[in-house]
Amino acid sequence: MGFEVVPIIGLAENAYLIKGKHIALVDTMAPKSFKKILKVLTREGLSVGDIEFILITHNHFDHAGNAAKIKELSGATLIAGAEDAGVIEGDEFIPPPSDLNKVGRALGKCPDSWYRKYQKFESVKIDRKVEGGDTVPELGLEVIGLPGHTAGGVGYLDRDGDRAFIGDMMSYFFGRPGMPAICASKSLEDIGQSQALLAGMGLKTAYPGHGKIIEPDASKIIGVFLNGKKA
Repeated sequence: MGFEVVPIIGLAENAYLIKGKHIALVDTMAPKSFKKILKVLTREGLSVGDIEFILITHNHFDHAGNAAKIKELSGATLIAGAEDAGVIEGDEFIPPPSDLNKVGRALGKCPDSWYRKYQKFESVKIDRKVEGGDTVPELGLEVIGLPGHTAGGVGYLDRDGDRAFIGDMMSYFFGRPGMPAICASKSLEDIGQSQALLAGMGLKTAYPGHGKIIEPDASKIIGVFLNGKKA
């Protein structure tokens, strides 16, 4: 199913507007970036009320931060990974910093209330809880399971277009692929497996949560990165 992808670039995070038979938004940025979303929608001749689907890649505040507001204003169907649902819906606490690197361990020594306040966003009910192998038929997308950064991280694959929305599974700053924020990640082993999955998918284009769009041979770029890590 053909559609146009319009990047929405914030100070540090990305969201993506899908324009086709249906209007959709992949990720919703941090709460303070709501005006950026409005600006791009207006530029494209749209309003929040035109959004029919909200696709969340994972439960961090800079990706799910405006989901509640946008859903309330638009009535859009909200889709997110099943294992990440507890945080998005407010039934689980925001996970603490990980102990996978020095930064995470240092953040872990900060007051828990400080970290939770920084990461806080408005909870919202998810309409469809998905996992790898599911589909979003209205948009012609397949759900890819991408755990590691969070337990229930997912991507969304447009197989016909050889392109995918990959959340934080790979950043791409200054034309260089990079890891997710390890201080906020769950499992290095799962991250490696998810990156390897993307490397083997033959993607031409990957839309990351941070940095520039990965193209023209996204899977190859990710694979070269992985081979460099193993060297």
